[in-house]
Amino acid sequence: MTTRTGNAKVSRRTLLVGGLAAGSLLPAGAASARVKLSQAAVRFHAPSGDGRDCRSCKLFVAPAGCLFVEGANDPSGSCWIWSRKTA
Repeated sequence: MTTRTGNAKVSRRTLLVGGLAAGSLLPAGAASARVKLSQAAVRFHAPSGDGRDCRSCKLFVAPAGCLFVEGANDPSGSCWIWSRKTA
């Protein structure tokens, strides 16, 4: 599919490659400036006892934080973005 911008045709592939190239030029510090989601958005809930708690998630930041969820979180709670820690 091509998109007409002015007198030139631009393909989705061109836009994608250009976007990836522009993204790779961002300063290293910009990567740490990510948007965090609310607890409600990730459906944060009380411990369920299934072993899928924050402490066993690779996104967990001790003592009660998360790379993607704003604010303090109960380390024994869980949410839908939980991902098992690898060794």
